[in-house]
Amino acid sequence: MGRVAYHRLNYFRQRPRAPFPLMSSPFNRITVDGVTHRDADVLRWADELVEGHGGGVWTTDVRSTLRGLVGEGELKAHTSGTTGAPRPHAFSAADVVASANLTRDAFGLLPGDRALLCLPCEFVGGKMMLARAMLLGLDLHANDPRGGVLRNLRTMDRFRFAALIPMQLYTAVQQDRALVEERFDTILLGGGPVGRDLIAMLRDLRTCVVLGYGSTETLTHVALRPLNGPDASELYTAQGDVTFAQSEDGRLVIRTPHLSVKEHVTNDAAEVLDERRMRWLGRRDNVILSGGRKIHPERLEAMTAGIIPYPHFFAALPDQRLGQAVVLVLETGSGADRIPPGTLESLKGVLYEHERPRRAFALREFTRTGTGKVDRTGTLALVAG
Repeated sequence: MGRVAYHRLNYFRQRPRAPFPLMSSPFNRITVDGVTHRDADVLRWADELVEGHGGGVWTTDVRSTLRGLVGEGELKAHTSGTTGAPRPHAFSAADVVASANLTRDAFGLLPGDRALLCLPCEFVGGKMMLARAMLLGLDLHANDPRGGVLRNLRTMDRFRFAALIPMQLYTAVQQDRALVEERFDTILLGGGPVGRDLIAMLRDLRTCVVLGYGSTETLTHVALRPLNGPDASELYTAQGDVTFAQSEDGRLVIRTPHLSVKEHVTNDAAEVLDERRMRWLGRRDNVILSGGRKIHPERLEAMTAGIIPYPHFFAALPDQRLGQAVVLVLETGSGADRIPPGTLESLKGVLYEHERPRRAFALREFTRTGTGKVDRTGTLALVAG
């Protein structure tokens, strides 16, 4: 089987397409497993989904999302809580349509294309998969996001499009690489940075994998970075009419003319090559200032993902000489401070001397947000107190 996905995709040179018409109620139908449900039947299907899965949380989140779209014509979502308390947002139908159009044009999606929903609809990634299916006429299959993508797949279909988080894809490729290639044409990754080991695993994967850059505020991805195939890159390229800039204090600024809010000043550090391309460096609030050098922990974690066989992150603790010292925090599943032998020594060939951690801490488990992201501040407080 050849690289079907790469021939169908042309990320940055898409032919312009007419916008999806904004009707008085654009969320009046959804196709699920080949059956189209219209008007009141949309919510009836959601009720049956909840009942058929014993009222599981993931199904009730699907239903509540559809109720908002069908009944109120808007999408409500909370930020993930990675850098503070989750904040509520409400998006108009026009914004949701514009975001769906951006995805359609970037990936060349057509009505009837098979799509997989395997993200929780508690947050914006899963909610937008539902909205895209409704607006673009995709044929959706809904899966329980817990327990592994392949394990829960209840169909033999090949999916034209699916959105996953990195952990889901990493597990699936480890479980059955051939099955991933057989079932998935194109996978959009989001929800967190991707480590070097996962990128290496994807290099020869026949499924096309693309990393999205975006947030709740931008209604998911506004830029894409191909991770494999002939277009593989370290750079994100803006989609549609989106452009990049930098604020005076170095924050990445995203201009989104397709949305109601036209400009978003992020808390991200990035190398902006031009208004269409940027290299993401990490969160500005995670930057470590050590000995006069700026160190981005997310970059270190991408370097060490294949070296340290445990979930881990780098952070800063006060240091009289350096100002801040780099420290390593590991999730080992065992007692505190049981650092696996050779952990720090293994980093000497990977990190520069000023990047290497001065201390290491081990915890049984990290503190995490509702979306499963590591709460760095809360976790570090457990070892720094």
